[in-house]
Amino acid sequence: MSEVKMMAKKDVPAEEPCKYPREELLANTEALFNCKPEVLLAALTGDARTVYTVAEASGLIDNFNQRSVI
Repeated sequence: MSEVKMMAKKDVPAEEPCKYPREELLANTEALFNCKPEVLLAALTGDARTVYTVAEASGLIDNFNQRSVI
């Protein structure tokens, strides 16, 4: 009779997404987010962070674009 050994899964930490400095995101805005650098700059205004993931920056751009103009 063959034995089946159950191996415990190793705890592998989830890989964190890369964070990029504001300047690097601004330099690549059109390629990453399909918008002008001015839009990203306006979306990041007022945010104290200096590094962002691409998803975080994209979320800030989406939020900025959905704001109503008074």
